[in-house]
Amino acid sequence: MDIGQINTLSKFLRQSGAQYRVFDMGRRVCKLTPEQFVSFDNCQRPYPYPFKRLAQMGIIFWHPDAATKQYVWFLQFPLDEQGLLVPDARDAFLLMLLERLGEAMLAAADGDKIQGALKDSPYTFEPRQDRMAAFNAHATYALKLPPSKYYDSAYHYFTGELSVDKWPGLAMQGLADFAIRLDTNEATLGLIQLLPKLPQEPFHNLCVLLEHASPAAGILEVLAQQIDIQLQEKQPDTVKIISCLRAASNSPARGLVERMVMQVLKHRCSREIEVLAIISGRIWPALVKQPICELYLEQLAHNDAGQPGFSQLLADLLFIPGMREPVMHVLRNPKRSETLAKAVGEMFGK
Repeated sequence: MDIGQINTLSKFLRQSGAQYRVFDMGRRVCKLTPEQFVSFDNCQRPYPYPFKRLAQMGIIFWHPDAATKQYVWFLQFPLDEQGLLVPDARDAFLLMLLERLGEAMLAAADGDKIQGALKDSPYTFEPRQDRMAAFNAHATYALKLPPSKYYDSAYHYFTGELSVDKWPGLAMQGLADFAIRLDTNEATLGLIQLLPKLPQEPFHNLCVLLEHASPAAGILEVLAQQIDIQLQEKQPDTVKIISCLRAASNSPARGLVERMVMQVLKHRCSREIEVLAIISGRIWPALVKQPICELYLEQLAHNDAGQPGFSQLLADLLFIPGMREPVMHVLRNPKRSETLAKAVGEMFGK
């Protein structure tokens, strides 16, 4: 191995002989394509899912001759003003890695050494429990490995084979496996029938993990009905509304997702900062549509956390690749409200 030629993460992994998959761990757990990862690693393109000005990734790798033994890194790197990787951080990480491994790093068969070399690195992090469960579910599914031992219990519960009060024994990993593997008609149909009957806690817990999956249109229709019910209440349950939005956020049924967002934004509950944060933090693709973006920014200008809430969420939204142009188009609209104009002015110091 020519250590002198290793100047990116992807080159390190490739020259070590490893096969690997990369997942975003920031906004939600989802696969990064090889092109997305390599172009980011080479400082050619912004990170597609920045979170708190960081790129947070989970990398699972293995040697082709020992595919049953995988190793995992959870890495985070700072981003510059354009959302590109700060090369000094990557270089510092690689230097530390190569110094600790030295010439002993001949192949990914030495995965234990590679794993151990990351101890105490400022560029590693530990995902919270639900993200870890979603990562494990995604990784086993992508590598065509069986789900965890907790999957069967979750499957039987969420397809209605067990009483709805039998949820306390369900493990989070089982819920994650069920959410990510919702690719059979039996599981989807069972969940569609059960969702309206679920107690609050298992409903919320499943929704948290569905945001890392791609639920079908039938499931979204049930979630939309649950939102409709809440919006008609005198005091809507915003926790449930947020849960429904999270669960729907990554569905391929984009039209249904946009309709749900629009319904919520038309209601006064959308001035609550937690509701607004879920929409821009998880369902930002819907805000590319001008009518949705206009309504979102108007409600954000009236949010219950005031100017700090407005500035924080807007700054985060503008940092997501592809969002600056549609957002700035709305902000420059001469027909925007005085409240929105004032909030923008205060944010940018005008």
